[in-house]
This record gives sequence, C-alpha cells and structure tokens, in this order.
Amino acid sequence: MKKIFIILSVISFALVGCSQEPKIPKVEEVVNNHGDVQNLEGLDRFVKNVENQKETKLNFIQYGTEGQRGVRTLTFDGEQVIVFHSVDGNIIEEYNCKKIIVEAEEEMKSYILSECKGSFNGDFELLSVPNK
Repeated sequence: MKKIFIILSVISFALVGCSQEPKIPKVEEVVNNHGDVQNLEGLDRFVKNVENQKETKLNFIQYGTEGQRGVRTLTFDGEQVIVFHSVDGNIIEEYNCKKIIVEAEEEMKSYILSECKGSFNGDFELLSVPNK
C-alpha cells in the first residue's frame, strides 16, 4: 500500500508540474510610423535592461515611404545586442553591437546602437525623438 501511495504521489506531482505553462518573456514592440512613435517606453525599458545586463528582446518596427514593413529584432544576450533586420519578412542584414546608448540634447533624444559589426559596421541611430 505504501508503494502505491508513493507512485500515485509521484505521478500527481509530475502531472501538476507538466500542466504549468512555461513563462515566456514578453517581447517589447515599438512602432515608428513616419515619426508617430508608439510605445517609446518599451525602448526605454530595453535600454535599462541592457544597462543592467538583463537579457531582453525588442521588435522595432518602422514603415517605409511605400508601406514596406521593416523590423529590427534586437536581442540582448547579456553581453551584446544582436540585430536581425528584415523588410517585409525577408532578412536583409544581421549584426552585433556592443551597446545601445541614449544621447539627450536640449531638443532631441537619440537611441544609438554602438560599435556594431557584421552586415553593418559602426554606430547606427535607431531613433531620434523630441526631448520632452
């Protein structure tokens, strides 16, 4: 009887453990539609996570003049920012950057991917917005 109780306990514990859904971190999404920026706070959270060496992911979506949908997926793996840039679903470039920095001047605030290497080399200004 003791063996049956132990077996049933193990089975029920395994079933409870399997029924829990894994926690998938939310991917922030920031949209720049011809200067109309939605969820700028998400980009600020991404920058803060990078500064704190916390793994994080962001989709930065930008629309071209003819309606093309460009997506830069930025992933910070604890050491570098990995960028996959696609247009209308086709990856056009991949590169890694050492950091993302924010330069705030009196009137403008710029988000810059710094020290990038790969399909793009150098610094890349991801976004500039009026500094409020």
